Amino acid sequence: MRILYASERPPYPFFLGGAARCAHRLLLSLARDHGASVAAVGSAGYDATPWAVPPAAEHAALGVLGVGGSAQAPELDCGYPVQVLPGFAEGGLADALHRFAPDVVWAQLDGAQQVLGCARAHGAATLLYVHDAEDAPAQLRATAALADHLVCSSAFLAAKVQRVLGRRPHVVHPASDWYFGTAADPHGAITMINPHAVKGLDTFLQIAARLPQQRFLLVESWLLDDAAWARLQQRLAALPNVTLSRRVADVRSIYAQTRLLLVPSVWEEGFGMVAVEAQSCGIPVIASARGGLPEAVGDGGVLIADHLDVDRWLAAMADVLRSDTSWQAASQRALMRARSAELSPRELASRMLAICEGRLREPVPTWRARLASRLGRWPALQRLAERPEAVQ
Repeated sequence: MRILYASERPPYPFFLGGAARCAHRLLLSLARDHGASVAAVGSAGYDATPWAVPPAAEHAALGVLGVGGSAQAPELDCGYPVQVLPGFAEGGLADALHRFAPDVVWAQLDGAQQVLGCARAHGAATLLYVHDAEDAPAQLRATAALADHLVCSSAFLAAKVQRVLGRRPHVVHPASDWYFGTAADPHGAITMINPHAVKGLDTFLQIAARLPQQRFLLVESWLLDDAAWARLQQRLAALPNVTLSRRVADVRSIYAQTRLLLVPSVWEEGFGMVAVEAQSCGIPVIASARGGLPEAVGDGGVLIADHLDVDRWLAAMADVLRSDTSWQAASQRALMRARSAELSPRELASRMLAICEGRLREPVPTWRARLASRLGRWPALQRLAERPEAVQ
């Protein structure tokens, strides 16, 4: 089986967001554990979100084994070839399809519709992996119409997608990095990763202001440009108990100084890989009960239903941190959750391979999902058909 991951957004390790890291972990397991031939390509001209060619000093931490290609189209060996291509939409992707001759092209996020259309023109099967709930319904329908296989990162997201499409996707949870050899610091900082408004930055800063004697750590993930970094520093001037850190190649250095991870997301997360990663270090996680975060956190952490109520966060934090015994118990629950079979990268990659090979058929949509899709042009009627229901 030959699988090409293609996205206008540069793949890992050029871009280090959760969706890119999930794709990397699955591709690596597909290659190492399941014998698939895989590769990843993205656009060298992508400018919607900052990204960078990783410097040599970060290669070991990022799993980069070698560097090739050219200055215009660098190719990294990450256990499989990863390349950013100039002229991606104008012919770079088509050339990559011709060279690699994939059986399946896997697309997600930016440019997915164009990627899947190009893949079909080259005779490859197509897979769309939906990571978030941000696409407009019309855009999602147009993109999914080109996908032979449809996958979502959580049951929550699959339920939303099926109401739009009348088509019930597979669910493959993101394959998170596991850091079982890294131990949390029971006396360390209270940490948040990715300081953006949609990730709950305002809630985090309100919590820090209410707990001036506690140490907090705020860590960049999506790259911030100079102006955004300066604005954030200005906001933190009144909070001397908050340390701001640039993105690090090896996030274990962050987890090793963390005793509690907060994930106060405002938007509906597709899953929430950061929760699983932190739990694998024995870090208790407190997260918004938004989107797919409950599936990521599971019974290994605490979920805040009223996620904008700072008092709820403070009460949950006080419960975990009230004593060494309470923290140790929470740490053990986190570790047990991270070790669960349903989150094993090898098992998740096995499921993805079965989908690519056509051994798993998409579940038959329910009558309610089909009705919701057909009523999509009349929102008032659609809401009647969109009452929550379980996704198997």
